[in-house]
Amino acid sequence: MTQATIPVIDDISILYSEPKLAGARARWARLAHDFEQLYGRVPDFIARSPGRVNLIGEHIDYAGFGVLPMAIEDDCLIAVAVDTTGTDPTVKVSNTNSAKYPPLKFIPKSADQGYVDIDPQAHVWTNYFAAGYRGVLEDLQIVKPKGMLCLMSGTVPAGAGLSSSSAFVCCSVNATLKAQESLLPTGKTPTAHELAIISIRSERYVGTMGGGMDQACSILAKPNSACFIEFHPVLKVTPVAFPTTIPSIAFVIADTLVTSDKAVTAPVRYNLRVVETRGAARILALALGIPIPESGKLHLKQVLDAHFEKIGYTPAAGKTEAEIDIEKLTEMVQVVERVFGTDEIKDGVSFEKLCELSQLSGAEFTRLYIQQPIRAERFHLYRRAKHVFGEEKRVVEFRDICEKAEAKKQTAETVFSLLGGLMDASQSSCHELFDCSCDQLEELTKLARQSGAYGSRLTGAGWGGASVSLVPEDKVPGFIARLKKEYYNRHHPELSEEELENVIFASAPSSGAATFVGR
Repeated sequence: MTQATIPVIDDISILYSEPKLAGARARWARLAHDFEQLYGRVPDFIARSPGRVNLIGEHIDYAGFGVLPMAIEDDCLIAVAVDTTGTDPTVKVSNTNSAKYPPLKFIPKSADQGYVDIDPQAHVWTNYFAAGYRGVLEDLQIVKPKGMLCLMSGTVPAGAGLSSSSAFVCCSVNATLKAQESLLPTGKTPTAHELAIISIRSERYVGTMGGGMDQACSILAKPNSACFIEFHPVLKVTPVAFPTTIPSIAFVIADTLVTSDKAVTAPVRYNLRVVETRGAARILALALGIPIPESGKLHLKQVLDAHFEKIGYTPAAGKTEAEIDIEKLTEMVQVVERVFGTDEIKDGVSFEKLCELSQLSGAEFTRLYIQQPIRAERFHLYRRAKHVFGEEKRVVEFRDICEKAEAKKQTAETVFSLLGGLMDASQSSCHELFDCSCDQLEELTKLARQSGAYGSRLTGAGWGGASVSLVPEDKVPGFIARLKKEYYNRHHPELSEEELENVIFASAPSSGAATFVGR
């Protein structure tokens, strides 16, 4: 586990690729200028946290399984000036897009009152700042926080599945820590790893039961790499470099422009899927004779681990770690078929039947598994569990291809085809088993394949948002031009060319959170 803290930088060139650096410099300068115009002083620092695109591994982080996102160059910035008098704890938060996002001003409450009010039902943009602020103060037990003047600028498209909300929470965590660091005992500054965990906990204040992928990637990503992020038994992030190919691998992000607001739709989508997968884990454990923990809670990764320990699984000699994982995951798909593939369960069950299968009363099930509001008539255990085990198998295969392609001397065509095939299979599973796609995503990913992508899938929570497509680097301009013509010109002819640049774009893998101190 790394003990590094969030890097403090004085040059933003390490954060952006050459084609995007000039525009980034202009934006950072504009943010500092706007801050001075608004507050009458220069910012002490600028906190930065990026969005992310999940390359593969959708809706499996909260089931305990590893995922493979990469940080993108679009990000959230918060310029901050800290009260130096020690007498004014007021926090002011404004947005560079003030016409759309009204400001927030508050004086923090006491720790036992939660520092700041957050109403998950209000769905206001400042909830995400307040969540990060509260999370840091609670975790570090800060009694009398310093006042903060803040101005936020964000380029991660909202509702596009690129984790704009988590980037904001992570940036708030980063900014709040930097502003309050003089109040901490010497040597007690949290590591980047610890900040990722604080960010994961903090976002739950806005009413989303996330698994942690978004925050871990935004805080801990390394340049030029994807992140293999594991959650069980502890959070662990491993950089995964892309194989060197000619032409190079490129990933193009295309927003459907169907907004998916996790906080608004969570009761019938995101939070419901969490409940379905955790209910499935409990029922599978009971069917396999696996003891239920005293807490009553477990996820599908714990079921897999406990099952193979119980049966005394020993891998064949010479098998790689990836081959072992693939063998286990393949068997778990068969277990799902056996336990949930019956006529009674396969097409969904009522809440009453879900509780019966879980060997719990309705009140007990609710207490253990429903921490956030949900609404559903049927709970789909078969489809959700089958997706989770199958999707993790694809994650393992994707990483294995990236790490071994050069040693195997695989051609670019082979690498593109193998990785693209996994992305396409993931999209099919998200659509058919996890029900998290939509008509526009289906149209856009199909068009992407017809336009030269080797693979294309939704990214993020789904139900709208963005797609990500694997495209040879030399084909990117033509690929983007065709999608603009055949998707955006048809469905969104009102968009200017400048607006389209923020809707469909290629992104290099970016580094994670940083704090800029300088001029």
